[in-house]
Amino acid sequence: MALPINNTLTYTLTVPSTGQEIKYRPFLVKDEKTLLLAHQSEDVKVMIDSLKNVITSCVKDDINVNDLATFDIEYIFTQIRAKSVGEIVELFLKCDTCEDEKAVTKINLDISKIPVTKNEKHKSDIILYDDVGITLKYPSFSIVNKLGGVEAKGVDDLFNIIIECIDTIYNSTEVFHVKEQTKEELTDFLNNLTSDQFKKIQEFFETLPVMKQEIDYKCPVCNKEHHKVLEGLQSFF
Repeated sequence: MALPINNTLTYTLTVPSTGQEIKYRPFLVKDEKTLLLAHQSEDVKVMIDSLKNVITSCVKDDINVNDLATFDIEYIFTQIRAKSVGEIVELFLKCDTCEDEKAVTKINLDISKIPVTKNEKHKSDIILYDDVGITLKYPSFSIVNKLGGVEAKGVDDLFNIIIECIDTIYNSTEVFHVKEQTKEELTDFLNNLTSDQFKKIQEFFETLPVMKQEIDYKCPVCNKEHHKVLEGLQSFF
């Protein structure tokens, strides 16, 4: 006789970058074990793969996790976690003035209500000079996994991230699709931009949508008022 298997509740969320509504379930014990083992490994690629596998397991609709933007992944994971282990997370925020160990404020934050904030200056279609422009796509899970992380640690890393996120380069008569160009050609294209033109591309990454929550709190020791902005998945756990 087969053992009874638990039927978990199903919830819905909207993917920030696409507006697609998807169904998902909370973590199961096997998912939490996967995340715990990944965390203990301290290997970025192992953690990325584990996060991908857990989200794929929990989402009931047909989505390609590799194609999702990084902020989509952060948002989906946060919503799944909220339904799995609780919506309220305790944060302990220190005073930036006091050295007293008691100068810590406890904040209860509902992570299910943390929004993905979009910057008004953000644009993916950028005119660089004359009639030459570029279209960029969001850093996806597959790009992050390929590069081993989301943070550029040097010029080469920055170029690799930008090249992976180029969709097309165009002028008034032609559109050049990135899949038809070599990495050397794309690197040469970027190297021959002026600093001001290159900054236009950098601004795309600097203004990416992000999970963000602003918090005001007062130090219990010196009563100093603080305003803190939490951004990204690592800030909330």
